[in-house]
Amino acid sequence: MDYFWVFALLSPIFFAVSNLVDNHVLYKRLRDPISYDILTTWLTAPVAIAIFLSKGSISLSFDAWFVGGAVGLAFAFLIIIYCFAMMREQGTNVVSVIYTSPLFVAILALMFLGEKLSLANYAGILLLVSSAFLVLYRRVDIKNPALTILVVYAFLGAVSRVATKSALGSVDVWSYFFWFIVGGLIGSLILAALRSRSLSKAVRSLDSSTLLLMCTTTAFSTAALVLLYTAFSLGPVALASSLSALQPAIVLLYSAALVRFRPGAIPYERIEGKWAVVRKVGAVVLILLGALALTGT
Repeated sequence: MDYFWVFALLSPIFFAVSNLVDNHVLYKRLRDPISYDILTTWLTAPVAIAIFLSKGSISLSFDAWFVGGAVGLAFAFLIIIYCFAMMREQGTNVVSVIYTSPLFVAILALMFLGEKLSLANYAGILLLVSSAFLVLYRRVDIKNPALTILVVYAFLGAVSRVATKSALGSVDVWSYFFWFIVGGLIGSLILAALRSRSLSKAVRSLDSSTLLLMCTTTAFSTAALVLLYTAFSLGPVALASSLSALQPAIVLLYSAALVRFRPGAIPYERIEGKWAVVRKVGAVVLILLGALALTGT
């Protein structure tokens, strides 16, 4: 169980780096989220090849190829929503709305997996999700489609996590992840066929530094997913997903550091005023209380 918490905590730390890189590229360099989605998905192909060559045998069970492939295929299309939001909004706002997902995961895991947690655990999940909203240092416009549609993304993401947890009951993580990548590549090829002209334009506009950034975000998001799926295989999916709610706070810390050294690299609004300080302190308190409730200490 100790390793479970390590993997579950490292996942949002890695995802937060990927968020910042995505935010920078889509805000400053390549304002075409669909082409960006396609290209970064293609960059995962070497990972699938490496898994296939190093593992020796890939599981061909239904839970592996169908569930993993279906989740990867859906992810290739769902990530477009995320990319559109990243292009239009601050990264902190985007991930704060996305990480209402642990609430949906807890409900779905109870309904479909029979995963029952203690009242303290459920309270911890609620506290961590609440901390994600306190991290928001700018009021969210609920009429803004770039943010409100992310609630749908959060729910569908929760469905994919519960399906993944179910599949990992009988499939090893690497086989599942292999088929996940294959599904994503199939989805990206469909998108590429539909968007060939804009994709070709995006490819021609790439320079070496942008390509390096895309490789970086792919590496961090791939590592984050492997860590997350490993945590799913070791313990409750609701608890592992709950730590994802830490991601907005991590993104905020990264963002503050980045704009200090690279002003204008990402959309960012400085935190000023006494209420901002109150919100930050409140978020830290909720995170600490949530962590205590989750670990049962």
